[in-house]
This record gives sequence, C-alpha cells and structure tokens, in this order.
Amino acid sequence: MRFAVAFSSPKRSAKTIEIAAAQAKAVNAELVLLRIIPDPEKVGVIAQLISTDRPQDKARMQIDGMVKQLAEQGIAATGIVKLGRVASDIIKTALEIKADMLFVGTTSVGGRKLPFMKQDPIVHYLVDHCPISLCLVRHDINTQTYPGTESASSAVAEVLAEEDGDD
Repeated sequence: MRFAVAFSSPKRSAKTIEIAAAQAKAVNAELVLLRIIPDPEKVGVIAQLISTDRPQDKARMQIDGMVKQLAEQGIAATGIVKLGRVASDIIKTALEIKADMLFVGTTSVGGRKLPFMKQDPIVHYLVDHCPISLCLVRHDINTQTYPGTESASSAVAEVLAEEDGDD
C-alpha cells in the first residue's frame, strides 16, 4: 500500500505528515512526500527572468530531512520534487506512483467564513478532481493527538526545530 502526502514545507505540512505517518505505520504502507513547485514558465515572463534553482534545492533538502526522520521511525518513505502546475501535478504524480490515498493539509474548510479568508484553490481542485481517496487534514482547529502518533509527532517536531525560520 502506498500513501502520497502533498508537501509544502516542514512547518505547514507537519500535521499532515503526522497523520499520514500514523496511518502508514498502522497498515505498513509506504509514504511518498510530493512537492510540486510552480513552474516559472507557466507563471509568467517575470517569474522566468528571476527564477533560480533555490526553491527546488530547498524543497529537496526539506523532503530529504523528513524522509530521514520517517525512516528512523521505521516508516518506508521517499520524496518527489517536481516543477509543474501544483494541483493537477499532485494528482498526476499520485496516479503515476499508484498511491492508494492522498493526504492533503487544509485550512478554512467548513466552519465560519470571514470576508478576508480565501478558500484554498489547490484543496478545492483536489476535492473536485482527484480520482483516488483523499484525506483532508485540518490545520485550523485544535485537535488531539491520536493514539499511536506520539512518535510521529516527536519526529516531526525535531525536523521543525531544525527548519525553524526556513519557511
């Protein structure tokens, strides 16, 4: 069994990885962290002119750090970093790796909407278009730690401490 996790950064993805890691450990599944970086060629001329390899290098370093932490917990994990169209390439890559489920972190799903809060277009695209099972992990509410996630939480916290300020 294989689970994909849409990854944005160690800090923003910590809860999603924590939940996915607990599930992967419970069913002996492999985790694949997916980081899709917007392709400067698709964004516009200015983005092309100022683009560097730094975002890809930083993403690769962050993914490698998380993969190492997961491996230390006994969870088989790999990471993929690609340039592309974020939402559609998350789906495309999840299908390519034959993921059984896609874990995605989200905020502002349900609950009270405030005029200045925008809904996450990537999450909404995934909900509308993803042909595989999708697990939305809420980041905007205080939730309890679930049994069996304590080790995942501590490992994620260690990576966050190392990455603090790198967002």
